Amino acid sequence: MAKETGNRIKLEPTRSGFRKLLAANPNYFGTSPNLGLKAVNAMAGNTSYEEVECVSYSPSRDRIEATIHVKRSYGYSGGPCSAGSFEYVRFYIDYGGGWEDAGLAAVNVHDIPDGEDCRGDANHPISYVCGVDHAPRRKYCGSPVLPAIRAILSWNLVPSPADPDWQPPWGNVHDCRAQISPRRFWIKDILDKFPAELVASVPEYVLENPPFPDPDPGPLKPIALDALAIHYKGKDVPTHRFAFNALTLAAEPGADLAAFAGNANLAKEAGFDLGDVLKKIEEDDSGNTTYEELECLGLDGGLESLVATFKVKLSSGYSGPPCSAGSTEYVAFWSDWGNDECKLEYLDTVKTTVHDYEKIDDGICYAAILKVDLGKFRRSCEKPFLPRVRAVLSWNSPPSTTDPDDVPFWGNRVDRHVQIEPGVAYDGTARFTKVGGVAANMVDLGTGLTLPGAVITPSTTPLPNNCPFYGEIELRGPLDPALAGHPYRIRAANVDAGGSHYLTTPFSTEDSNGDPVTVTPDPINGWVTWPTWMSNAEGILGRNTPGTENRWDFTLEFDVAGNVVDTARTQMDNTVKNVAELTDTVNAGDLELVTAGPCKVPHGLLELVYIARDKHFLNWSIVVLGGPGGAPLPPSLSGTSQTPFTGTTAFLDFSDPMIAPCGYVVRLTITDRAIVNSKSLGHHTTVDRGLCLE
Repeated sequence: MAKETGNRIKLEPTRSGFRKLLAANPNYFGTSPNLGLKAVNAMAGNTSYEEVECVSYSPSRDRIEATIHVKRSYGYSGGPCSAGSFEYVRFYIDYGGGWEDAGLAAVNVHDIPDGEDCRGDANHPISYVCGVDHAPRRKYCGSPVLPAIRAILSWNLVPSPADPDWQPPWGNVHDCRAQISPRRFWIKDILDKFPAELVASVPEYVLENPPFPDPDPGPLKPIALDALAIHYKGKDVPTHRFAFNALTLAAEPGADLAAFAGNANLAKEAGFDLGDVLKKIEEDDSGNTTYEELECLGLDGGLESLVATFKVKLSSGYSGPPCSAGSTEYVAFWSDWGNDECKLEYLDTVKTTVHDYEKIDDGICYAAILKVDLGKFRRSCEKPFLPRVRAVLSWNSPPSTTDPDDVPFWGNRVDRHVQIEPGVAYDGTARFTKVGGVAANMVDLGTGLTLPGAVITPSTTPLPNNCPFYGEIELRGPLDPALAGHPYRIRAANVDAGGSHYLTTPFSTEDSNGDPVTVTPDPINGWVTWPTWMSNAEGILGRNTPGTENRWDFTLEFDVAGNVVDTARTQMDNTVKNVAELTDTVNAGDLELVTAGPCKVPHGLLELVYIARDKHFLNWSIVVLGGPGGAPLPPSLSGTSQTPFTGTTAFLDFSDPMIAPCGYVVRLTITDRAIVNSKSLGHHTTVDRGLCLE
């Protein structure tokens, strides 16, 4: 354990020398036995410094989130003005066929001194959230999709991809179940129930055109009170649960006596009295978490959003199955942004629809995500800002928007401290804040490549040094109220080949409610008004896809023509080649299988020669695809060094007799360091070669 010596804290060697110990022996902690090295100091799942406490999924945003508690004021490789260290989270998802890698996210953490908030509460632990967007597999509501999700937290060491059972030395693993929003019903969903002659008469376009829009927007009908009573008979759902919504009518300003009477009569027909239900609710304490519970709350700095995780615990009690309207879980968010009165300020309420789902013994974890304007609260790194935030969960009845201490009958509340990432506060200056998904001050104005320490949002994953850009360049600016409504425009200029133009193409963004918005610059001269938080919560000023392999400058003109207030430069790299040509020995890719022919290849070692080269090279990998399924495949190969143009020899081991005689594809993937469409790292290409194993 760490020891305090004078005014300094001496960390245990396994923490202070963590990466050096791994450099000397990658299996030092015994968490990577497959490397063939002997463990020196076995340690796995140590959560004394950090711990992932929740993993959850937002059906409305299709995003997996993990909440991390940073527990101490030390042990994170330096203070808030240093590079600090990273908490890495590798996500996995399992739709029933095994764990699949869902992506990597990270949080930059630092040593932040212990302190107290205005109420005298300790500012540690600090709750961070990071996540990844996910493209889900959907089915219609009659076939609910409830995959398992996993988060592997690892301090200062990136969890290896495609290794869902790995245990980190520092960190832990957390699982839960997610719920995917359904798509619309499609005739194919029930096609197997129709006679073959009827199926043959259905027009081809009906069978091939997928349903739209995706996911299903509804509407879905609520189940009447008397029908709910029948639905829950014998399912151990008490009357004051399924009839609770009938009593919330009293809080709706438009409800009249006819509405009240309708529910009262339905209850009477079902054999119970709403008066008894009301009495039960008034007698019992509020804060009942039998059915749902708010478990985690934190700040996703990359997404600039507060994220609350709540768990739906039981399979019944949520007003109906998936193809009904179900019920609503409300999460109200509050914050104390350091005001003098130490009062919590109401921000907004996020709604999530939930249903009865069979076979969810482990519960379903939902992420309620609220976009927050953090720009006005940023401070310098010398003064870390750790505000207190609160979330209040309430089932089927909106929580209070005026009293942060009010606890709903069904639900609970959670308080946490979060850190707002340091930065430049609003000062009335128009500028670029992000270029191509990276902070503008972390892109070199000469080379157009990223600088050491750059991260890409919204996953906040740290980047290798000297990354170029591929595809679309997204340009963002501060949502400073002092700039709102002022005209601006952006000029794109090819630094190396010459030529320029103003950005006039309409672009999409989101407003503060998360709804899509289209911004349309003047089609002739590119002028458009500076965004507000309400109209453009992402602060997007424009988008451009320059193409080419050249450097491009983006200049920001403000108020009047020629008034250039900021410039950003990007080095474009739109090329990763899967061919080897003498005219380009810098970028090249090729794969040759050294066999007597592609057919009847014998079991044994398969020799291959591959070329993997790129101007901004990141890595290569070789995998075997195909086969009958279920049978073993040769281990994959990978590396982070590019080959000479003449190629490198490697071997795939097909000697295992359990590898079935069948057709296979050997795939070489070459990945560069380019930031792809301002969102992710690594533009790649593939080279496929086939063979038939005897």
